[in-house]
Amino acid sequence: MLSMKQDRVRNGRDAQEHSRGGHVKLDLILKLWPLGRGLNRLGTWPLLGRLLRPCFDGQGNGAIILPVHEAVRGTESVILPYPLLGRLLAQASHRFLLDHCLCRQGEGCQDYPRELGCIFLGDGATEIAPALGQAIDADQALAHARRAMDAGLMPTVVHSSFDAWLLDIPYRRALALCFCCDCCCSVRQGLRLGPAAFWDTVVRLPGLAVRAGPLCNGCGLCLDLCPVGAIALHDGRAVIGGTCKGCGRCAAACPSGAIELHLAEEEEVWTRLVAQIAGRTDVGIGRPADNPQT
Repeated sequence: MLSMKQDRVRNGRDAQEHSRGGHVKLDLILKLWPLGRGLNRLGTWPLLGRLLRPCFDGQGNGAIILPVHEAVRGTESVILPYPLLGRLLAQASHRFLLDHCLCRQGEGCQDYPRELGCIFLGDGATEIAPALGQAIDADQALAHARRAMDAGLMPTVVHSSFDAWLLDIPYRRALALCFCCDCCCSVRQGLRLGPAAFWDTVVRLPGLAVRAGPLCNGCGLCLDLCPVGAIALHDGRAVIGGTCKGCGRCAAACPSGAIELHLAEEEEVWTRLVAQIAGRTDVGIGRPADNPQT
């Protein structure tokens, strides 16, 4: 009996230390947040870029933007990211909702709610300090995702070694579903301000095609907006190249509504998305719910 009480006390102390450690890291990162933009710019310098390349490469970073916009079309004329999100959230072994968005908190965002935080998926989510948010079920996660998207935020699947270090969770057993604004999101800032090495860490949603239709009048607005320079004008019409990340900025801003995002069949997109995720991390998709990875 005494041993059991001692174990409970010890576990309680460990949890408190874990929680304090998480807050210390977060407070430090928020204080240093302005340095992030500088790091992105330094990464574009030839010599420093080579030295800083490990900070930007795909080994420790990966992201897939799930565009949610009226220009997205599926084979059944529906916006597919909603069912994709539902399956991703339902099939993950665990879900943990952070009580705020680190990017918007660090940037001091005034345009979007800071309290709409990321959802972490997988067994690693169970190791996040409880003081940083709460464990939620699949229905709660989907409701949160809908609130975020209704607020104009873009869902992005992110696998980041930085997040794993910050939250003290295993990198290969966790994945984040972030809800990003164009003004603060570190992924989008990396695309706009960072080196070309970072561009390779963001991949287009499998099965997504982006193209300009006959309504394009060649105004060129999309050329200035594209963070990776994937758009060019040919014969007075925008042509979107293979480096496109599918972020949807061009479609959202096109004054003539000429740019559309087309998705393949939901099952095809889901199968390819799961394969991409499985190549980086295990969050329990396809694994029995009662068989967590150890």
